[in-house]
Amino acid sequence: MTIKKTFLLLFFFGNMTLATAQQTKMTNVGDHSLEMIQAGAGEYTVIFESGFGTDYKVWGNVASEVMNTNQVMLYSRAGTGKSEPNPKPQTLEAAVQDLITLIDRANLKPPFILVGHSYGAFIIRAYAAQHPDKVKGLVFVDPAHERMMQELKKADYAKAVKDMELQNSFTPDRFKQENEAINRIFEKAALPDFGKLPQVPAVVLTSVQKMANPELFLHEPKGVEVWRALHSEFFSQFTSGAHVITANSSHNIHREEPELVINAISQVVQEATKKKARQEHEAKMTALDDKFVQAAVYLKQRKEPKAEAVVFDGLKGSGFGERTINTIAYQYLNNPATMPVALLIFKYNTMAYAGSANAFDSYGEALLKQGSLKQAEEQFQKAIELATAAKDASTLKNSKSNLEKINQQKRSR
Repeated sequence: MTIKKTFLLLFFFGNMTLATAQQTKMTNVGDHSLEMIQAGAGEYTVIFESGFGTDYKVWGNVASEVMNTNQVMLYSRAGTGKSEPNPKPQTLEAAVQDLITLIDRANLKPPFILVGHSYGAFIIRAYAAQHPDKVKGLVFVDPAHERMMQELKKADYAKAVKDMELQNSFTPDRFKQENEAINRIFEKAALPDFGKLPQVPAVVLTSVQKMANPELFLHEPKGVEVWRALHSEFFSQFTSGAHVITANSSHNIHREEPELVINAISQVVQEATKKKARQEHEAKMTALDDKFVQAAVYLKQRKEPKAEAVVFDGLKGSGFGERTINTIAYQYLNNPATMPVALLIFKYNTMAYAGSANAFDSYGEALLKQGSLKQAEEQFQKAIELATAAKDASTLKNSKSNLEKINQQKRSR
């Protein structure tokens, strides 16, 4: 195997096609046009960013699977594939601006999941930092790291410099300008200040494949150790996701083990969906709490009809189901100060779910705790009636037990 083939950090020229009937189109992003393809359907749009010198086709085996459950957008950066070269200097900032313009011109709607390989990781990091509200997940496929050369030089200066010289010598003329811009990033050991990355689910995939006769320091054990450590440090900033290590792929994980990237995207989408659900739930609870505070004020003023109307309106608008409402009611019931509001919540459940034995049994327990024995008895009797019809043995047993507690209290008087 030649050095050119084994130098996989920034160079992978692929010809894998996207397994779809969708056609590419050219989209103008100012003074040049980019080749792009859109496919699939779903809540999230997965945007793929290729490594240095590669076009959209390298994502073929990944995108053809991901598009079954998500929208996907792939494109070739300026000067790759059929995309026109950028007449302006092709810096990282220029590449990021192209992506921003392309998303706008293609009328892509968030939420976005960004997937970046190698140098492409710099680009998705920049976009995510600049558009944190649009990006809901990140997948980094053996991502480049701005401090890579700095850390390799610390480990072995001469070998690290030799690796850089080889990279430069094998760069095609049409990519030399962009390669020089990347080298400047490595020299500074820092990216331009695009801002802080959003705290979203993220997966980092790292190749630690061993080579029998490594021709590059990057592929020697020390070099691989540096690579892995940088990725581990990078992933540590995220609170949700995974750092996946593979020894079965080289730098080109998305082509050698596409299932790892597919699974990473699926994990990020699932975690983003759960996070969204939690945020929506918290927002609904905040709105409900405000309603309940208002209801408590009305109850103190002895304006029971107004308090009931406020509670019922809030619960109806929340979209919460019987079980969730029941849980909320018990939380309020456990605090003596909010017990009157809890009773209204339980009452709403019996009206909204009039066929539920559990709703009446729970309302009865709340009334029993308050000391309203007659009203509690009525609720338990209704619960027994419904539970008997529904063959709900658990609720039936509980309601009969509660009813017996009331009878005992009556006999003790």
